Amino acid sequence: MNNTFSFNRFKNLLLKDGKMYIRNYGTSLIVWCCLNAIFWIFNLLFGSETMPPVRFGMLCTWTALAMMMVPSKVYGNANLSREGVGFAMMPASSLEKFVSMFVYCAIVTPIVVFFGGYLIDAFLSVFPFGGFEKPIRLYSLNEIIRMANDTEGVVNVGDFELSLEQVFPIGVMRTSLYVGIIQWAAIFMLGNMLFKKHKAGKTIACYLGIGYLLSMIFGQVFLTNGRLERWITKIGYMPIEQKLQLYHNWMVGGMIFGIIITAVLLYFTYRKIKTQKY
Repeated sequence: MNNTFSFNRFKNLLLKDGKMYIRNYGTSLIVWCCLNAIFWIFNLLFGSETMPPVRFGMLCTWTALAMMMVPSKVYGNANLSREGVGFAMMPASSLEKFVSMFVYCAIVTPIVVFFGGYLIDAFLSVFPFGGFEKPIRLYSLNEIIRMANDTEGVVNVGDFELSLEQVFPIGVMRTSLYVGIIQWAAIFMLGNMLFKKHKAGKTIACYLGIGYLLSMIFGQVFLTNGRLERWITKIGYMPIEQKLQLYHNWMVGGMIFGIIITAVLLYFTYRKIKTQKY
């Protein structure tokens, strides 16, 4: 049954996991959603103001932190020898367990925390006190690009001025955003299945360690012996069309690399669920 998928069985598992999700993480979700209210209380006490961009940035921060914690809080027993027996004995295949875990960690949590926090922030902005004078405006990527192009949204490439949309295609940006959200969830889903204790902390430590190692390798390959200066000089003499194509290829390449990394993380999470010994 490890590789099978039954919609009826998956529906029952999703409901069961939903109850466990609310029981183990429901209170934390409420706290994450209400954290922007701390700024409101602070402003009320000291007569200050918190601008929408700052509050939006904090909403994104709370969402990222909530995604870090949810796998260990909801599925923390899944890889434990004694406590994980209940997870192993659930009447569902490994694939169904993996998909249900993915739904709650990568889809439900960011949506609930971000939009729940946004609604609370919008409610507090109604009051004439508390320093939330303007609500957070949620712009689409299309609107952001259009507004940037209408103002100073240009990128200087040699003697040319290009619109942001020419350099950063909306489709690539949107895909990269979604892949980044899923990748962040996948990192902590895998960490939850690999580590027995202090799951989020150890995952962060590994994430920072691997990032540092990759930056060192990148620096040795591209930033030594004048390689970077030669690349900049070479790009400077390229025709504008060739530069645009190069930037586009870099962005698409980065997006594809991100998709591959995310797929690898998700695959190993599924593999660990499937092969976990109790």
